[in-house]
This record gives sequence, C-alpha cells and structure tokens, in this order.
Amino acid sequence: MVFNSLAFAIFLPIVLIGYYLLPFKGQNRFLLVASLFFYAWWDWRFLFLLALTIVVDYYSSQAIKHATEKKIKLRWLRLSLGSNLLVLSIFKYSNFFISSFAAMLTQIGFHVHPVTLQLALPIGISFYTFMSMSYVIDVYWGKFDPAENFWDFALFVSYFPHLVAGPILRAGQLLPQIMKPRTVSKEQIRDGLALILLGLIRKALIADLVAGMVDEAFTSVHAMTSADLLFRMWLFTIQIYGDFAGYSDIARGISKLFGIELHINFATPFLSQNITELWRRWHISLSSWLRDYVYIPLGGSRKGPARTYFNNFITMIVSGLWHGANWTFVGFGAVNGIGLAIHKAWLRFTKRTVPKGFGTPKWTWKSPFTILMTINLYSFSLLLFRTPNFATFGAYVSRMFSFVPGIHKGATLFVLPLIVLSFTLDILQYTGFGQRVFERMNFSTQTVAFGILFALVLIAGSDNSIPFIYFQF
Repeated sequence: MVFNSLAFAIFLPIVLIGYYLLPFKGQNRFLLVASLFFYAWWDWRFLFLLALTIVVDYYSSQAIKHATEKKIKLRWLRLSLGSNLLVLSIFKYSNFFISSFAAMLTQIGFHVHPVTLQLALPIGISFYTFMSMSYVIDVYWGKFDPAENFWDFALFVSYFPHLVAGPILRAGQLLPQIMKPRTVSKEQIRDGLALILLGLIRKALIADLVAGMVDEAFTSVHAMTSADLLFRMWLFTIQIYGDFAGYSDIARGISKLFGIELHINFATPFLSQNITELWRRWHISLSSWLRDYVYIPLGGSRKGPARTYFNNFITMIVSGLWHGANWTFVGFGAVNGIGLAIHKAWLRFTKRTVPKGFGTPKWTWKSPFTILMTINLYSFSLLLFRTPNFATFGAYVSRMFSFVPGIHKGATLFVLPLIVLSFTLDILQYTGFGQRVFERMNFSTQTVAFGILFALVLIAGSDNSIPFIYFQF
C-alpha cells in the first residue's frame, strides 16, 4: 500500500474517522492495529520479523533499566544489537557477503559455486531496525527511561506513516507524543493537508514523470549522447529528491492529522553551498543517526584532524551500506566520505566553519557557483547509487565525458522546468511564503484551493503504481 494509491486513499479516511471517535488509549491501540494492517498489506509474513524486533528491544530496554550492574546492562544491549543486526544481515546482506567472498576466492585462484539465499527483502527493515536500535542504545546511555507500556512501544516502532521509508525517528521525538493525550487543531489539519499535497506534487508531478527517462539512460547507455546522459544524471537527482522528500512530506502531513509532529527530513538541500551543508540538510534523520551512533562513538572530531577525516569516511561507508547491499552503494558512500574529508580539511586550512544545524554560509556573489558545484558533485555520486554495477557506471561516465554529439529534445525540455519547479517548492517551503498565503485564506477558500490542487495532481500525475525509491531500503 503506497501513499499515492487508491488503496491508501480508502485506508486513511477510515483510520482517521476511527481515530477521532476513540478516547486516548483507544486511539493508540487503533493506530497500532492500523499500522500492523498497513505493513501486512505488503506481506503478512514479515510481521513476525517486526514483532521480533519489538519484543526483543522492549524487554532488553526494561532489563537494562532494572539491572544494577553495568556488565548486565551491556549484556542486554548486546542481545538487542545482535538480534537486530543478525536479522538485518540475513535478510539484506547475506547474499552480498556470500557473493563478495566467492568473488574474492575466484580472484586468488579458487573456483567456487556459491549458494545464495532466496529471501525477499522485508520492506522498511533498515528504517525500523535503526530506529529500534537507537532506542535501546539511548536507554543504555541513560538518556531516558524506557516506555513501561508494551503497546505504546509497539506503536512507536510500527507507526505506519514512517514505518516503511522513514524518517528514522528517535524515542525522544515520538514516544512522548504517543504516551500522552493528543488534540488535533485546525492548523494541524490545514498544514497536514498542505504537506500531503506538496509530497504528492513532488512524487507524481516530478519524480514519477522522469522515472522512465532515467531508467532508459541506465539500460541504453551506448545509445545515448553525452548531453543526454548529463541531463539524465540531473533528472535522477531531481527524481530521487522528489521521490524521497515527497514521501517525507506526506508522512509528516499524515501525522499532523493525528496530532503527531514528525521532524523535518529535508531542509532545502539543493540550496547548500558545500558537501558538509548538503549532508546536514539531506535525509536529516539518517545523517543525524549516523552522527550520533557511528561518527561520535568512533571519536568524532575529538582525536585530531586525521582521525576526523577517517571517521567521516567510515561513517559514509556505513551510510552507503545502509542504502543497499551492493558495492556500488559502498562506492557512493566512499565518494561522499572523501568529499566530506576534503571539505573538512579545506575548512581547517582556511580557518572557516559551517554554521550548525541547517544554517547556510552568508550568501555572496559566489554562492550560485558554489551551489551549482555542490549539486553537480552530489549528482555525480548518485550515479553510483543508481547503477547496478561498476561496469555500467564506468560506461556511463566514459560516454558522458566522450563528447558524443547530439541531444534528445524531450530530456532537454524536461530538465529546466523540473529544476525550476523543484527549487520553487523548496523556496516556498524555506521562506514560509506558501504557508502564509494559505493562512490568509478563509476556510472555504482553503477547501476549494486544496480540492482543485489535489484534483490537478491526480489528473496530471503519472502512473501511481510506481513505488517510492526508498521502499527498497
């Protein structure tokens, strides 16, 4: 069941009606049942893996809280982490490890016939596993007391708006909202519908519209001109941003309808002036998770510049592997890790800093050029994200820089308007101008405006059977 499907268009109003009619405790139980149904729609058998994560991590966190000795707390932490990583390794990485080991043996002269496991990848496993792991780690670190109520914790892990493609929520962000009564304001309904609409525009009118042209580039590399491949590299950047940012907007919008606030997952990343700033603004929930649970435990920036650069590199390798079990994803992480290390070294050499959080350096006459350079470098790294293997990546890059003449007019016509539309949506969101316009409208005008815009999205949108890209992670 995807957000832009007829099934979900029926499912959501039913859930909202039931939710609004129930008292607080009934709302939580109803949301839990709805979330499990939502997940079972994909494949009911994977409910057992989700249940395993919930049960192991709930009882591990309780045991950590009540243990009096640190070694016992550590034992329960290891049980939780080991269980989560074992499930993730078997279902997501087992074939990758087997194939890689077999390839290594072949390189040194041993001919083997590896036996791979025919396992489907449970949808959303990387998201809910990371979220549940961080919960147990935070309990171990003493950041907060674990939830006493098992069903509240189960809802925290399985809450359907974020379950299959994030954001990766922290317990401190979501659990307090689950554990106390909620009221839904008119402003939340208005803003929630606006976010849902914005997400559908990003998905249906941007990401899905270019999906076919992007796929064509990677299946017919040698039939493309250099300009075609360059344009399609930009189109894939637009596609993945529209697709994932669109999902995050819809998830946040749906949550507002339940009176629950989710943190922003994208903060106008393509207005970034350097790679460090871009990764603070892109997939914020994953970037902050990696910072807190990988980069800082490795030593962060506390052990000298060389170690800082190395920690950045390793953290991005983990990011690459999180995205997929393929060496091209490792390459994607490595390229961005090297980029971050180089930028950190440059900042140190020039004695400059990058503002904390989503802050951007002061805009100057050079800003458009630094933004353009940052986007192009990141777009180039995304080729590794998209290609199935290094051979295809090599062929793509080689032909793109071979200056093969010619251009496909269709791709040219799509690139500029979609770039303008993507930046316009970002600027409207970044400045709050769009929200202020809606706030000035009365309720009737808002209803008509939303109705017209939703209808336009449904009519003009492409095939709504195209899944969100991050469902595969």
